[in-house]
Amino acid sequence: MTRAIAAARAVWGGGLVVASRHLPVPRKVVLALGIRHLAQATATWRRPDGIVARWGWTADVAHSVSMLGVAVVSRRWRAAALANVIVAAAWARAARIGERRQS
Repeated sequence: MTRAIAAARAVWGGGLVVASRHLPVPRKVVLALGIRHLAQATATWRRPDGIVARWGWTADVAHSVSMLGVAVVSRRWRAAALANVIVAAAWARAARIGERRQS
């Protein structure tokens, strides 16, 4: 299951990279996030039993929490930040479930 989640994450990250020019948020931010997803997917795919697979979900939790902070302090980016909170929390949950089943 961990590899299936990694494959889905790679598709998501690739989609972010492609869409980074067309989203109503700073391109560099979306591009960095897409590249992070691609890197995490690659590391998890290569070592589904490794540290990234076991603890990679913490990056998603950290991202979700940081976006809550952005939502609180920025009206301009609140909607995008809240969408990110939901998506990052979903990735964290999927990765955590996959990690538990892998163990």
